[in-house]
Amino acid sequence: MPPATPPAQDPPDTGHGPQRPSSSRAALLAASSFCAVALVALVGVLDVPYVSLSPGPVRDVLAEPAVDGGQAGDEGAGEEVLVEVSGAPTYPTEGRLDLTTVSLRGGPGLEQSLWEVLLAWRDPQVSVVPRELYYSPLTSREEADALSAAEMAGSQEAAVVAALTELGIEVSATTTRRVQEVTPAAPASDVLRPGDVITSVDGVEVAGFDELKAAVEALPGGAEVRLGLSRGGEDIEVTTRTYAPEGRTLLGIVPDVEYDSPVDVDIAIDDIGGPSAGTVFALAVVDLLTPGALTGGEHVAGTGAIAADGTVLPIGGLRQKVIGARRAGATWFLAPARECGEVAGTTPPGITVVGVTTLHDAREAVEAIGGGRGDEVATCDEVAAG
Repeated sequence: MPPATPPAQDPPDTGHGPQRPSSSRAALLAASSFCAVALVALVGVLDVPYVSLSPGPVRDVLAEPAVDGGQAGDEGAGEEVLVEVSGAPTYPTEGRLDLTTVSLRGGPGLEQSLWEVLLAWRDPQVSVVPRELYYSPLTSREEADALSAAEMAGSQEAAVVAALTELGIEVSATTTRRVQEVTPAAPASDVLRPGDVITSVDGVEVAGFDELKAAVEALPGGAEVRLGLSRGGEDIEVTTRTYAPEGRTLLGIVPDVEYDSPVDVDIAIDDIGGPSAGTVFALAVVDLLTPGALTGGEHVAGTGAIAADGTVLPIGGLRQKVIGARRAGATWFLAPARECGEVAGTTPPGITVVGVTTLHDAREAVEAIGGGRGDEVATCDEVAAG
């Protein structure tokens, strides 16, 4: 027979009550608790190299100022006039043409903790992307703000030129010494910033772009060169090297261009940066300079940087901008065709996203929408599928 199972027994009574954990066990528990608290604290403050994009403010670029005591919430009441034209006849319009934005968290000086990024990842209306897609590693908060302001100013100028050209109004152009952007592969990308004005090369003053170009091309590729700059109202000097990717000596800058036309356009906006409103600004100028309402009274929103030749350029944050536009009541949205894949099949109910590649495309699309022919425009779903 198998041995009988011994009966269960209570622990022996020592007469001293419950056994206390040993001092080593207590120390281990205390250390574990401390590590857990420290880990939670670290998650709350540890900077991670990501930015989060969420729907930002929406502004009607056709808004008129409030009149006769208009109340907040009335159509156009209390809105600042964003686009004003002088030097040519303008025409009344109606409907809405909204610029859209994203709220970006995690840039220089506004870094996000790991905990904030994890929360953002859980929000279906927020996109979390590597910070390097928006900022170079050494960019300061001041430099980021200055770049954003410069991009907005550049987008306004390009929008005006594109709009006037679309309408057949002649615009003259002069290339300047101001830096618009720097080729990332060029050594000068380490020292030059958008908005810098190059005033001298190796101590010799250059009065215009032609002199700057000639001075640089006279140097061999890879030569050390001293550049005098005007940056933010201060005169400074930096040292860099030329390069010659195709046998011609370059600094690797894209110079800014100044335009002159008989029509003066003032775009007044101070609280939004970046180039993404360029296409919408250009459409507003076209609308004001042509009879009738371009939108036909419809509520249209959009995004897209624009080149002076009218090319609509991708800008990022499209999904968040569409969400913001729909919240504001827009039923149509213009987007760079190259970004249509980002929103195809995922747009909120009640809004149609249209893909455009040029200002002329955008103008024709809005005219079709305003004329009740919205079924003729190419939606982003169709562009992405085609």
